[in-house]
Amino acid sequence: MKKVSAALKNYIVDAVALIVLGLVLLIWPKGALETIFKWIGIGLIVLGAIKAISFFVKKENRSGIDLLVGFVQIAVGIFFVARPGFLVAFFPTVAAILLGYGAIVMIVRALRLKDGSKNAFTLSLVLGIVCLVLAAVVFVHPVLLANVMVQAAGVSMIVEGVSLLIALSRPA
Repeated sequence: MKKVSAALKNYIVDAVALIVLGLVLLIWPKGALETIFKWIGIGLIVLGAIKAISFFVKKENRSGIDLLVGFVQIAVGIFFVARPGFLVAFFPTVAAILLGYGAIVMIVRALRLKDGSKNAFTLSLVLGIVCLVLAAVVFVHPVLLANVMVQAAGVSMIVEGVSLLIALSRPA
């Protein structure tokens, strides 16, 4: 069995994470985002606390920047936990920008597959265009039908994850 590179493993993890997050957003749009932001906030608080504590525990190679970063992570984490609704309001716009970028990457990836398999090229190109259209819809109407927009973001993430898995299955 061939040894899988760390980069390939990361791409596979990214693709699976996109698909899982997309399914969560598609199935549970109302509560999913607030829960996700709260968990991210808790993670930031923990990371910030670790960074701040390690600043005081480590005597060598410590920097004031580490302490500052720790406190910033804690503050941002507290904001995420305390105000997830505020973050949810901006999620569709941020998701649209990120999904649009991902769609452009998919289209470029499809164009690189042009000389290879026609099926892989066509499928990657179609998935990239679908993802780009969904990103545009979410960006143009971020507030309109918030649940539908979150579900559209979920579908786009699923499409992007599947496209990434397809591209990874093709030999370089």
